[in-house]
Amino acid sequence: SLQAGAKSALHAAAMAKTVLALALGSAAAFSPNAAPRATTIVRSDPNIKTDVGSGWKPESGGFSSTDTPDFFYDDDDERGDISNKIGFTDGIMGSTGLDKLKEQNTGGNNPGVEGALDVDPDVIGGYTCATAEAAGVKFELTTLAKMGRFDQEISIDMPAASDIPRLETITVKPVCMGFEDFYAGWSPETPPGFSVSPIQGRMERRGGEPSLFDIEVKADGQTGERVGYLCIVLPDDDEQFTIKVTVNCF
Repeated sequence: SLQAGAKSALHAAAMAKTVLALALGSAAAFSPNAAPRATTIVRSDPNIKTDVGSGWKPESGGFSSTDTPDFFYDDDDERGDISNKIGFTDGIMGSTGLDKLKEQNTGGNNPGVEGALDVDPDVIGGYTCATAEAAGVKFELTTLAKMGRFDQEISIDMPAASDIPRLETITVKPVCMGFEDFYAGWSPETPPGFSVSPIQGRMERRGGEPSLFDIEVKADGQTGERVGYLCIVLPDDDEQFTIKVTVNCF
């Protein structure tokens, strides 16, 4: 028991020393006699200048541009002389120029008006179209016509010995959505003595006035029946009217 008590006493003494050492270390940190911290002093460089350019002033005489142009004129081009004075109206009329405009206004230039009225006012131009041959039109019977189905059929009676042609007028109603060129002619199966007028023109659009065609037939001195096939072709619309004309000569 004595040994145990001695060990306890020694242990307590050791703990006391440890606590005292810690206390003294903490107190030293807050002691007024502690060594002061190091202080860093920053000084500016005496060679730094802060007023550079403060005394600059623009050159006398006004603004001076420092822009570089997109292109340069040739050496012999007077437009490249920057000392040349440019008026505020220079270039205002584009490439025409005021001098040319003045010349036009004073009658120095004829824009084509003179002579415009030197035409015959009684002559009025009308519609013209290419010939059937130039348009590539062929007067042939359609498939339906070969089967005996025609858009119109007319019959003409006349003396075989008559010297006076017989005239018959037919009407064709327009069926296309727009104005179409037409060409009129006879198929190869038609015998001589048949003619039509007009042979070309422009047909009205659907709902417009019908086109009139004058069919003229001449007798050949022989009695009997002759048949002609009139073809009215609208090539741009791929349309054709086929009229069967039967002539009875007695």
